[in-house]
Amino acid sequence: MYATASELRGQIDKTSTADDTVLENILRAASRTIDRFCNRRDGFLAPAAASARYFVGSGDTIQWINECASVSAVAVKDSPSDDEDDYTSWTLGTVGSTTDADVFPASGDPEVPDYNSTPYTFLVIGSNAAYSLFPSGSFTTRGGFRPAGNRTRGVPTVCIEARWGYAITVPDDIREAAIMQSARWYKRLQSAMADTLASTELGTLLYRQSIDPDIKLILQEGRYVKPPVGRRR
Repeated sequence: MYATASELRGQIDKTSTADDTVLENILRAASRTIDRFCNRRDGFLAPAAASARYFVGSGDTIQWINECASVSAVAVKDSPSDDEDDYTSWTLGTVGSTTDADVFPASGDPEVPDYNSTPYTFLVIGSNAAYSLFPSGSFTTRGGFRPAGNRTRGVPTVCIEARWGYAITVPDDIREAAIMQSARWYKRLQSAMADTLASTELGTLLYRQSIDPDIKLILQEGRYVKPPVGRRR
């Protein structure tokens, strides 16, 4: 939820806390709607605690990951014979302070990584790392009836602990977008969910939309909308 009931009450000129449960439910729905519109599965607010996720290793010096606000640990499989829970920890680096780091989180262009800006979207092998590549998760076997063919599948070889999401704190314009959308829905609830409303000022009907055009402008001009993409190679 990207704003509080108190912040929404100020927008809709309410002082009583009697409807705060309703307002919080609307804010929660508006926040998830913004996430879906922006194509961000983890949303704009990273949880307080880090959690582990597993990725198919790239076999390259770059490892793409989900958006995260911080990375706390990186571990990899050293051998195809390793057990499912057998991962070797790498030294996670902080630019300018870590000696002989194996890996650094970064964002932006992989050829010219930005090590200073979040959300991080990939990991980079360090120049003094003990490893030269992320272990490949591409696993090829023979399969099928004659004539048999090669079958390739991805297996998890990289484990990352991170705070998954866009930022540690909600961006100001995302908070405002959630409040604006929630205020719009609240007013529509007061009108018995009518598809159109009469405007006394203009004498016209106001047609309702799923997301207000001004909110779309905030999200699009702020470059918060991620384009859908296929798998990376």
